[in-house]
Amino acid sequence: MKLKNTFYSVGGALLLTIAFMTPATVKAEEIEEVIVVAQQVQSTETTPVTSTRLISAIMPAFTYNPGGYGGFIGYNERGAQTVHTTVYTNGIPANEPGSGWYNFGHDIVSGESIKVISGANGVLYGSGSIAGTVLIKDVIDSGSTIRFEGSTPSYLRIAPTDNFEYTKFRSDMPSVRNDNTEEDSYDLQQAKVSVDAGDWTFAGKFVEYDYDYDNCYNADFSQSNDCVDTGDRYNVSVRNDNITLGRSFTDSKYSTDGVETYSNESYRNFLRIAEHKDLSSMVSIDFGVDAEALHYATESTSGSNTYEDDNYGAFVSVNASAVFDYNFGVRIGNDDQNALRFGMTQGQFFLNIGNSFRKPTLYEKFGDDFVLGNENLKPEEGIGYEIGFGTLGLFRYEFSETIDYQSGFMLGEVYVNPQYYNAGDFITQGFRYSQNFGAVSVMLKYTDTEQPRVAKYDAMISWKQRYGKNEYQVKYAVNLDRAPSQYDIIDSEFLEDLKKMNLYYTRYINEKVTLSLKVENAFDDVVEVVPFYDNQGREFYLTLGYNW
Repeated sequence: MKLKNTFYSVGGALLLTIAFMTPATVKAEEIEEVIVVAQQVQSTETTPVTSTRLISAIMPAFTYNPGGYGGFIGYNERGAQTVHTTVYTNGIPANEPGSGWYNFGHDIVSGESIKVISGANGVLYGSGSIAGTVLIKDVIDSGSTIRFEGSTPSYLRIAPTDNFEYTKFRSDMPSVRNDNTEEDSYDLQQAKVSVDAGDWTFAGKFVEYDYDYDNCYNADFSQSNDCVDTGDRYNVSVRNDNITLGRSFTDSKYSTDGVETYSNESYRNFLRIAEHKDLSSMVSIDFGVDAEALHYATESTSGSNTYEDDNYGAFVSVNASAVFDYNFGVRIGNDDQNALRFGMTQGQFFLNIGNSFRKPTLYEKFGDDFVLGNENLKPEEGIGYEIGFGTLGLFRYEFSETIDYQSGFMLGEVYVNPQYYNAGDFITQGFRYSQNFGAVSVMLKYTDTEQPRVAKYDAMISWKQRYGKNEYQVKYAVNLDRAPSQYDIIDSEFLEDLKKMNLYYTRYINEKVTLSLKVENAFDDVVEVVPFYDNQGREFYLTLGYNW
């Protein structure tokens, strides 16, 4: 990128300059609520999260499932793809090493601390944090919640102590809009463990799922509606104020017509050592090192393969202030995993400039089945600019060396598989505005992007009010003007608009017992997020909660 060399050349001078300025240290703290940050706080969602899917908590404006519960759900920040957002769970990077994705469809939250940081954050969070970073801290809210539905899904949560929580979730519904009316079940079990031992904290999340769906392919590329995806994953960590050590693990198996056709296993071993120092009453510095070992193994009817890689780097972030509050950060890592960030604030005003990177995943480098890998891939790079005042923020992100794959083709009578390559550049830009007006909150977002299935317009209006022991909330959201993927079979230029009305009622019977009713998609707007895959229809939730 044209600005890259200039950006790095001034970095050292800025670091030395800022170090001698007069700062007021600004440290980001985790909050027990869903909070969206663009270096400055852009919006906050404070609706109690008693039991919901993780994606619903992160995307309060609009949530959807392609193909019913259990299907893959990504998260698009700043008009980019899901691989451009890094997810940390209990201090450990949790994106799957093979694909680079994090499937938000296999998480149930119950009071977690969830922070969404918009923008380039490669200095602190490494590869993939080009457009955003999601920080999840598991919180066990002691008590039990039982959810009763008129139809489906069903939900049970039991947390007998502050150290353990068990969740059971099940849904039976068609996964595709076609003539196939069979019920495609989805079962999920989740357990969370948290133990404090002096200065150290152990945290673990364990998930097991079984997902039936339609429209998959056999080894001979014949189509089937008997498809099963089973798997498990876990994330464990042990931490104190300076050291984080842990592992994230995923194991998935895919079967068609009762025959296992493909499986993969991946894990990430991660270590971070970091330190925070107040150099004076006016200057602070955060610095440290991190390293990870990646593993990805596949097994299919055509054979088995194992791929491994490692990443390591050092980072420093300085906070200072004169007339403005400043932040300057640098990361230097192996394989050109370098990043810079500069930010300044004054009252409600904020300005941020940063570049980040995404190293090719193990599958993108070494894949040898449906899409062929490419060992010569260069890391993706992105530079982002954000400026704003209060809850209004303008942004522009420039991506280069983006990774995509070419379509397969016939060479004579031989089919040549698609292959990953560095496709080129793209730009996303727009604005985000959010504001609370007493009981009414409004969010508006415009994103100028041509990235597939990413909406140009997002809007939400919400009303929430409590009268005595009764609490009411109405939330209406729209997701408009989505660009299609090259693989979407559609007749129009854009996919159908998404609209959703949610209604909430909670009765606080006493200090321990609550009764709540939720109607999701009250108008029963059924549209396709992905062609032929339905959005969720109208759903009723009646929840009885009791805290020990």
